[in-house]
Amino acid sequence: MAHDRGYDKAAHLYDLFDTKDNIPFFLHYAIEAGEILDIGAGTGRIAIPLAERGVRIFCVEPSLAMRREFLKKLETRSDLAANITLVAADARSFDLGRAFPAVFLSGTFDHFLDAEERLSSVLNIARHLQPNGKLVFDVFLGLMKDTPLSPAGRVEQGDREYRRFVGGSLLPNRTRETILVFETYEAGALLERIEERSLVGIVDRQDVHYLLREAGFEVTREFSNYDSTPFQEGDSLLIIEAIREE
Repeated sequence: MAHDRGYDKAAHLYDLFDTKDNIPFFLHYAIEAGEILDIGAGTGRIAIPLAERGVRIFCVEPSLAMRREFLKKLETRSDLAANITLVAADARSFDLGRAFPAVFLSGTFDHFLDAEERLSSVLNIARHLQPNGKLVFDVFLGLMKDTPLSPAGRVEQGDREYRRFVGGSLLPNRTRETILVFETYEAGALLERIEERSLVGIVDRQDVHYLLREAGFEVTREFSNYDSTPFQEGDSLLIIEAIREE
């Protein structure tokens, strides 16, 4: 069965349902750094508000569909052209030929499927970080069980209603198949149904810490939410702040 790495079929619906209140969290780091590298920038949901605050952002995004949505937004925002650079590449392959004071990954780390992909990606990211530069990313730890396809959001826009369903099942080699279904209705009639199947890697906190040590990082802070609540064992969301050691 074919799997996507992200929202290849439903990129145009991504922003409707990604409503995490994490922009102020990343903005704090972005203003402090002045310039950032955003890996897996998606549709620019985080990058564009940061650029509006004067932050210079280099965005790396492998999905053509997501880049198209990002570029559609920029078509009407010529004022942001000087602050945003969008690069078609993934975390392992991008090469910008320079280093940055900070790197973000939001909703990206889970898509590194095994230890080799994680290490090669983080090593490449480290190569693009200045000494003592900050790496900030989130990773979901609550992926270790099967879940039935269940409602996960409903949005109304004018005459249309959009519904999302999410489910998943565990696979061998510490991976999980995630199933996303999007339905679009108009006047109660189903207009479109999109199904996305993607693979994500399963990691725990020890895996993440080991990986960062191997790549030359020191973990400085850990959170369980974007309001900077300290992480406690058993929390499903792990947000890492790490520094690249000199």
